[in-house]
Amino acid sequence: MNRFFCSFCSLAVAVLLPVSATAQTQNVAVTISGEVSGPELPSRFLGLSYESSMLLTNQDGKYYFDPSDQALVNIFQTLGIESLRVGANAVDDPRIPIPQEKDIDVLFRFARTAGAKVIYSFRLKNGDPANSARLAHYIASRDADLLDCFSIGNEPDIYLKTFDAYFAQWKPHYDAILKAVPNAMFDGPAAVVNDSYTLDLAKALFPLGHLAIASDHYYFLGNGREGEKDPAATRARFLSNRLHEDYDKTYAEIGAVLAAQGVPYRIDELNSCYFGGAKDASDTFASTLWALDCIHWWAAHHILGMNFHTGESVGRDGGFGAANYAAFLHQPDGHGFVIRPQSYGYLAFSQGAHGNSLPVTIQAVTNFNCNAYAWRDHDGSAYVTLINKSYGADAQPMSVSLLLQGTGAGSWQRMDLTQHDQDVAAKTGITLGGAPITSQGTWSGQWTKIASARALTVQVPAASAALLHFTPAK
Repeated sequence: MNRFFCSFCSLAVAVLLPVSATAQTQNVAVTISGEVSGPELPSRFLGLSYESSMLLTNQDGKYYFDPSDQALVNIFQTLGIESLRVGANAVDDPRIPIPQEKDIDVLFRFARTAGAKVIYSFRLKNGDPANSARLAHYIASRDADLLDCFSIGNEPDIYLKTFDAYFAQWKPHYDAILKAVPNAMFDGPAAVVNDSYTLDLAKALFPLGHLAIASDHYYFLGNGREGEKDPAATRARFLSNRLHEDYDKTYAEIGAVLAAQGVPYRIDELNSCYFGGAKDASDTFASTLWALDCIHWWAAHHILGMNFHTGESVGRDGGFGAANYAAFLHQPDGHGFVIRPQSYGYLAFSQGAHGNSLPVTIQAVTNFNCNAYAWRDHDGSAYVTLINKSYGADAQPMSVSLLLQGTGAGSWQRMDLTQHDQDVAAKTGITLGGAPITSQGTWSGQWTKIASARALTVQVPAASAALLHFTPAK
């Protein structure tokens, strides 16, 4: 989990937060095309990624993926998490036992309860193809309806320096699993350093009909330990639209190539900084706005989805430890969860993205840190997300002139993603639609009616995002 990029576009709506009397309001014009030309949001787009060690019992003999843990089930359903990938560093680590049937049963019972499908990984490095095949057959015979696909190994391009060396180790596992489960589908190679592995595996495997997902991993904000040396500068990078240049480059090299070939592509592991994230950056409101912007950017392109790495323990610094970028963590007493800032980015995306992506044109002062994304749902309604990433000494509210083309009369609603002090370094005080996510994983945020027109002007405070929902008149 070491691929990274280090290096700015977004919008917004109405105001519930105070702004400085001296802050100059930035006027921004947003025009949304009425023509549906972008990709449809795939089912199970938003997912989480966990270490395979999370399938094992903890020191108290309890399972993390406990189907009776209603708080965890609630979190998955509230955030809109429908893809659960297990693997990561632990799957190839000899210090971590390979999960067995009883562990697998608990995982899939949880997935059934939460409404998620599973990408299940087997050990590649010094792994046993026969054992992988045995467990694959067990899964397929009991929980085929909950299985998205199998994966073999994690980030093999780190320790197998050529694709040929990788494929020579990978193919026996593939063959053994396919013999045990003739209709098995696979995700791979889960690469992190060398993009060519993903393209080469797609070339070798997709024509055979068993590649469900070509995948790789990204940590766009670099090394977590380096990011901790200057948290303020790291937060600034989280909120810079220059990251879009990295997304553009990455998509052109991998996503666009696979899309042209008709190969399904998923980023099945990503987050902000590798080595578990950067303290005082990956665990702050800056990460909320970063995640919301990042997910929207990729969802508007031709990919199957994204699995954000999380969990109580992740691969970091040569071992395993707590993740600064974790979306949520168990309360110290084990009852319920501490909801971390990044969860709100996932929730805001799930509330504000439905149907097909719409083209958006933004006119704003050069280098003003804002972005806008829009979607047209199948019922003709539209969703718009406006993100104002200005903050601190450079904080400026936005006045957004919004035009939704190709639409007649209708009504608008909105909800705001805010931190009550407009502080991107904050770790608490975040709400969406006026409500927080509770420790039991529930959320009671509300849409508020604001207007009845296809063109309107909305105000968006600094360091916030606004979600708009347009419903055409009947």
